[in-house]
Amino acid sequence: MPVKTVIDTEKNLVLHSIAGSFGLEDIEPAWRAMLVDPEFHTGMNVLWNFKQGIQSSQFSTDDMRHIVTMTAEHIKQRGADYKLALLAPLDLYFGLSRMFEAYGDEIPIQIHAFRSMNEALDWLNE
Repeated sequence: MPVKTVIDTEKNLVLHSIAGSFGLEDIEPAWRAMLVDPEFHTGMNVLWNFKQGIQSSQFSTDDMRHIVTMTAEHIKQRGADYKLALLAPLDLYFGLSRMFEAYGDEIPIQIHAFRSMNEALDWLNE
């Protein structure tokens, strides 16, 4: 599975790490599994780490919109009081992350793309 999820209750953080090639069919199951994990609670910040992703893309604009719609649909279950950081050092994933950030303006959570882990963690801990 290209998505590994770690829930750190002490840091109030869900870390999804991508390894290899991935697509929408990998993102959605990881999101849904997080929501039912007994360690998960509303208000936890989320960090998607695309650092180990392969420089290829299976994502379309429609896929990005689908993820935003899925995120919006789960606000009642998930809560809106959290931040979502996207760590994307590679240009392709940074561009896609910025697209998600722009589409995410439609939902009441804070979303931001970063190129470095330190910047992402600093922002999440503000």
